Amino acid sequence: MPELLSYRPGELCWADLFTPEPAASERFYATLFDWEYVHAGAAFDHYTYAAAKGHMVAGITPSEDAEASWIVAFSTTSADDTAEQVSTAGGELEDGPRDFGIQGRSLFAVDSAGAHVGFWQPRAHMGAGLVGEPSSLCWAELAVRDTPAADRFYAEVLGLSSGALAAAGDAGYAAYHLEGREGPVAGRTVLGPEQRDVEPFWMPYFGVTDARWTEETATDGGASVIWSGANAEGRGVAVLADPWGATFAVLEVPSGP
Repeated sequence: MPELLSYRPGELCWADLFTPEPAASERFYATLFDWEYVHAGAAFDHYTYAAAKGHMVAGITPSEDAEASWIVAFSTTSADDTAEQVSTAGGELEDGPRDFGIQGRSLFAVDSAGAHVGFWQPRAHMGAGLVGEPSSLCWAELAVRDTPAADRFYAEVLGLSSGALAAAGDAGYAAYHLEGREGPVAGRTVLGPEQRDVEPFWMPYFGVTDARWTEETATDGGASVIWSGANAEGRGVAVLADPWGATFAVLEVPSGP
């Protein structure tokens, strides 16, 4: 895949892991994805950048919550304008907008269907420099109960439209599209009755060459398997919870050159 130089507003651009055990989490994900790390230090709340093939691909930040969580972020030209749009669309502001030095400006919110989501206004740091390849972000999926509310929210805030995704093999599955962009930005699925205790959430997918190997390695490291199988295109998929409870998925993708 060609090197990314920028993201359009409304495109998926980043994923952050909030964890009570950052050092142990770094070791866990390095084993799965061969990540290396750059530590930003105390001036940036001990934020850590995960890197693959020389590109920043995700973030890890210490959290006081007992349970870890992944939160994905979408690119925006103005975190302040997005904050106003979030409020108008029925969401709640959670953190920010606030500056991260020359890197950019961030906003975390809860959408109108109850899922946590991030927004990133880039400066020096545009977001993930590698996507769609092993060890990098390749997709994200929103799981909610109130799908009309979620669809309206992301249409109003990011300009995304929802439509069917035949490759999903599920009539209830939708894809979010951005006008003028080839291919969908992200997916949206429905939380079923058996998931009544599950809060709505965004889940990042990371590319791997062998989903079964990644699944076995993750469980050896203390993770649990939520679902394992293949998508409608026959590519291996595993949905996992890391040892601290953060839910993420891995999907087999072609290796880059």
